[in-house]
Amino acid sequence: MAALEPQHMTVLKKVLAERFVPSLPPLLDTTKPAAEQQAKQLSRAFSAFALHKLLDITPQAAAASVVDDFNDKGIDAVHYDEVSETLYLLQTKLKESEQFKQEDALPFCEGVRLLIRQEFAGFNKNFKNRKYDIEAALDACSHIKLVVPYTGGAISKTASDALHALLNDEGLDEERLHKQVQYYTAAEIVRDLLAEQAYQPVHTDIALQQHAKIDYPRTTYYGIVRLADLIALHRDKGKALYERNIRYFLGGNKSDINKAIKTTLRDAPADFFYLNNGVTAVCDLIESKGTKNGVKKLKVRGLSIINGAQTVASAAELVAQDPGCNIDDAKVMLTLIKAPADDSFGKRVTKARNYQNPVQTANFASLDENQERLRQEVALLGFTYHYRPEALASDTQSISLDEALRALSSQQGDPRYTVWLKSEPARLGNPESAEYQALLPVTLTGVALVNAVLCHRAIRMLVVSYEQRAAARSQEKLIYRHAIHVITAVMMKRLHQRIRTATVIDAAAIPGLISQPLDELRQQTFDLGQQRLLAEGPLSYFRNQSSVTSFTADLMASHFVLTADPTLPTLRNINTAADAYPRKRLLDYLSGKAPQL
Repeated sequence: MAALEPQHMTVLKKVLAERFVPSLPPLLDTTKPAAEQQAKQLSRAFSAFALHKLLDITPQAAAASVVDDFNDKGIDAVHYDEVSETLYLLQTKLKESEQFKQEDALPFCEGVRLLIRQEFAGFNKNFKNRKYDIEAALDACSHIKLVVPYTGGAISKTASDALHALLNDEGLDEERLHKQVQYYTAAEIVRDLLAEQAYQPVHTDIALQQHAKIDYPRTTYYGIVRLADLIALHRDKGKALYERNIRYFLGGNKSDINKAIKTTLRDAPADFFYLNNGVTAVCDLIESKGTKNGVKKLKVRGLSIINGAQTVASAAELVAQDPGCNIDDAKVMLTLIKAPADDSFGKRVTKARNYQNPVQTANFASLDENQERLRQEVALLGFTYHYRPEALASDTQSISLDEALRALSSQQGDPRYTVWLKSEPARLGNPESAEYQALLPVTLTGVALVNAVLCHRAIRMLVVSYEQRAAARSQEKLIYRHAIHVITAVMMKRLHQRIRTATVIDAAAIPGLISQPLDELRQQTFDLGQQRLLAEGPLSYFRNQSSVTSFTADLMASHFVLTADPTLPTLRNINTAADAYPRKRLLDYLSGKAPQL
């Protein structure tokens, strides 16, 4: 079992500090150094976090249950749940890589024994302040449960043996004590952190007119719905209503289709049914609730519109902009298919229904679960990742799929990516391509994605400024314009370690960090370009794979101060069919030698 990864530990500590520390009982010993007190507060807050997630209680109630401090006898939190009549006793360990060890378990075991015997004399003030509540809980509870949340990789055998001995100690004479410890692991912590950023499933009722049903092979209802009912769902549920769609709302004025939707609704709402293709939705469960006055009521769980998002969202935008617009007569055909989210059939339906529309291959990245995992991780860091096409915000905290693909491509050692960025960018966004899979593996973290984009933005901004300052129609200007992906790729290699850190880079500090080495790289690119571009223009040269491979290798050797490296001549002569791309060993060697900033 893996320990909590550094980037998730950073997020967890931020959540602990902001959401739980302010509600904790005061520290009893404030004579310790500030850094030690801060670490202690986070450790205490971890107990509250675990209670909050495991029992679904408020952060304030969870924090009030913490008794962790000096002389806590190994018990970090005590919480009584009246509904289940369960008394929860927690011992937590907030360490990035350490196991939960015997020296952690033994004090906990001793504290549990003292608590069960109601021998409270040796406990700290936080515990004694709750003495009467704890005594009352011990008297009323039907269950006593031990919980061990930890962020390390495992529970040591000696710790497990100590807990097992406690739970099977007949001398305690306490049959209410559960015989199994509940562990709250790193994987569950990550699950719960990401769940905060997930869209909640849409559960609602649908009123279907002129309905019909298909039972086999998939339960399907189709019929007519009032557009106003779908607009109400849009207002209430937002993006969650389109979670399994390939796109969100693109904006009412972004396409002729969306403009036409608005025009029809405004001028002839009764004709809308005949002029619109209708709406398709999938769901996890459909329950029939009867028919009244020809209207079939359906209880639907896990509803998601997979085709028709622009119809519903454009109509909602029109009503919001023009509250006096009456669309009561507007209706649409709705097809509702039972296709649970964990069933691949739902994705097939989404693809098939959307191939009829003008979509790009990259739009189907929206069906990649890995993209949703990244969106949630990025959201924990305070950024918004738009991997579905939508009307994008232009602020610095927003990241588009296209921008992510460009930044991740610039990190690759394979020089073909710099060529593809210029000549075939669409292949990088195809979820079925090997290139896409290489750029977005399941091991890619949200913080690495954010850092790559922030570095990529800073580099491109400076390279564009070089081009703008160069003389009009000069070769220098054209070299900067068409070699921008090569320049960016070389500089990104010098930022590899910073991109892979567990925390988000300070975006404001990046230009100062890279400006001087990037200016050197600019000059080296121009000098090399003048030597190479004697009979060929920059546009065609930097679209040619062979040319870019050679240029990139020589530029890295120059910029990384490796031209005299005795290994290079041998590597330059190695070019075998077994390699994934030409000059792979040479380029991998040079990339690995990039001096880090």
